[in-house]
Amino acid sequence: MNKVIIYGEDIKIENSDGIEVSVGEASKFLNVQSVKIKVIKDTDIVIDASEVDIKLDFYINVLEGVKVNIYEYKHDGDYKFQYKYYLEKNSYLNVEKLNDGKEIKEMMVINLNGEKAKANFHLKTISKTHEKYNFLVYHNAKNTVSNIINNGVNILNGELEFNVSGFVSNGITGCDVNQSARIINMTDNICMIKPNLFIDENDVVANHSALIGTFSADEIFYLMSRGISEKDAESLLTKGFLLNGITYYKESLENIINKYWR
Repeated sequence: MNKVIIYGEDIKIENSDGIEVSVGEASKFLNVQSVKIKVIKDTDIVIDASEVDIKLDFYINVLEGVKVNIYEYKHDGDYKFQYKYYLEKNSYLNVEKLNDGKEIKEMMVINLNGEKAKANFHLKTISKTHEKYNFLVYHNAKNTVSNIINNGVNILNGELEFNVSGFVSNGITGCDVNQSARIINMTDNICMIKPNLFIDENDVVANHSALIGTFSADEIFYLMSRGISEKDAESLLTKGFLLNGITYYKESLENIINKYWR
């Protein structure tokens, strides 16, 4: 298991099995650091960030035929991160991202550059202040697949926004472009989902869904009729909603939910 640990301004790499990593300064003037990862064989990568006070650019290149799972957890601190993923032929990228920071702004650019490359992305967040996530997904080769799934619960002073854009040019056939986003808004604050599909080819399967709302009154009533308090009912529903699709950081996510619904 490879680990990238980020604390404050320090970036530490533990193990380097199946990856080549370089850490550098992308811009001294803007206080931006960069982490470049080349994935050369099947492997897993854990990214753990806490109390980060720098901007960070990630460049992740998945080589031909390689499969990689990336498990990321951000907690405490404010975050301004940018990610650029490059997938070559027959490569597979699976990302599970769990966020419990303060203010968060992220940009994810996914480039499916090789035929039959596939990207799965699961983002889970509990928003307490302002969080904004932008996704740009480029299908640059035939028969590529992207599944972008964003789930968030908005509480306290939170304002949560998901912007997802998928691109397929004419002649790039056989692609699957899938987007799904849902926000459970437990405040009166504004939340937004902007799903965009820019498709210039007929031989493509493209889907998007977007939903902002609360847990239904029927769900809450059903649990309360079984002797569960309203707060515990919300906690159970939140766990069921956010835990779906998460494997590595399940215990951490349960602890986060328990912290806000105790």
